[in-house]
Amino acid sequence: MSYQVLARKWRPKTFQEVIGQAHITRALQNAIINKKIGHAYMLVGTRGVGKTSVARLFAKAIRCEQLSADGNSCGNCAACLDFDTETSMNVIEIDGASNNSVDNIRELISNVHYLPTLGKYKVYVIDEVHMLSTNAFNALLKTLEEPPAHVVFIFATTEAQKLLGTVLSRCQRFDFRNISVTDLVAHIKEIARVEGINFQNDQLIAQIALLGRGSARDTLSLLDQVLTSSQNNMITEENLTLSLGVAGPSIIKNIIASLYEGKTQELSKDYNKLLSENVPVKNIASSLLDELFLDLKVKKDLSQAELIWIYETIAKETSWIFNSIAPEKAFEVLLYKAALRRSFFTNKIASPTSVEKSEKIITDVKTIDKTWEGFLTFLNAKSPASASNLEQGNIISPLRLDNGELSVELGFGYSGFVFFEYLSDIEVHQKVVNNLSEYFGIDQSKIHLNLKQLESHEKFVSTAEIKDQLAEISLQEKVDNFKNNPMLKEAEKMFNAKVDKVIIENKK
Repeated sequence: MSYQVLARKWRPKTFQEVIGQAHITRALQNAIINKKIGHAYMLVGTRGVGKTSVARLFAKAIRCEQLSADGNSCGNCAACLDFDTETSMNVIEIDGASNNSVDNIRELISNVHYLPTLGKYKVYVIDEVHMLSTNAFNALLKTLEEPPAHVVFIFATTEAQKLLGTVLSRCQRFDFRNISVTDLVAHIKEIARVEGINFQNDQLIAQIALLGRGSARDTLSLLDQVLTSSQNNMITEENLTLSLGVAGPSIIKNIIASLYEGKTQELSKDYNKLLSENVPVKNIASSLLDELFLDLKVKKDLSQAELIWIYETIAKETSWIFNSIAPEKAFEVLLYKAALRRSFFTNKIASPTSVEKSEKIITDVKTIDKTWEGFLTFLNAKSPASASNLEQGNIISPLRLDNGELSVELGFGYSGFVFFEYLSDIEVHQKVVNNLSEYFGIDQSKIHLNLKQLESHEKFVSTAEIKDQLAEISLQEKVDNFKNNPMLKEAEKMFNAKVDKVIIENKK
């Protein structure tokens, strides 16, 4: 018997075997059991998530003559056996991509009035229905609005936004979800158990599921591909790399560990090993970002701010790297940049009302301590307008935390009177207290926010003024620091070039 690919061999035969779409299968089973069958259904979702499989299960069940109690077809009656022949005249499957003309639809319509030879319903399944021409849709509309009682249409599409509203309004719509990695991992493990497939480690299963990008069909196709290079159904990291051109999970973890610890030599060694194994730089970048994203949720050794900076930097800069003359080298330099991040910036210390004031910086992401500056950073991410209003003032005495109660004194200069009045409003004042409570983790009743309007003769510098003045400080110093940073020196050495000119944009 010829080999049958896993995606076909493991196509669900009951509603319970459909993975990740319980919200849809449950609704369809209820409709079958309660004999509330509509005349048109629209199944929407990305490829490989079960639309066609569910359409077939539903078509078979509504025609079954000895229906199971849970709404599944019996598989043994005449109607079920007729369905299994795949040449049934009672269940017609049409590919909308290749049968999209008005003539194709008119031919279909001309046959809808004929009663089914077996079973109660005649079912038309049209896949990729969005590919039908406008004229074809118009020809279908009348029949779709008032079909014969024995006809059921089941449409499937990956692009519902391309469908006419007049078509969608005549259908019961079901939106399929991308299948979670957790569900795909469980599915792979069950297949492996039955098929006698072994894995070097569970990380390989997770990586194949991740590469499936929410599609069961794509995931099983990848598994099939990896199996072709395995021996005795044992899948190793080497199989994964050779057959899919992706990096194995262990070497990716090694690269990330070196990146976190600033070990450029070890990082370079592992990165170039992947290149020597013909793993495309795009695949390396994708695997790194997937792993970094997971670390954002669980990593404890680095601050979340630092992890966000690393992820954002690599994600942003890969777009131009892939189109550069030497993407492999450019991406390696980018990894150096992430690894050497702590050497690019210097710490600054100053008093709250000093122009030289700035927050402690370990990378270009600000560390958020439980300070007034940290609170403003937190608030800016949540509500930039609220943060901007508070920045028109500044704290006029250190924050005090006594017996679990927080005291904040916020002053406003003579020119900031309008902001003082606005923030003094009872509702606005309470919102600031609520935000302070959320950030500092202190009950609202234990936060004392005192706003003070300063006299015109009193010396005062607002947070906004400090930020503006900091932005103007020593552009040449910034240029010199940039020219002397290790990442740039590495790049100049690698590309045998020198930086001729540095332009720093002053973005507020």
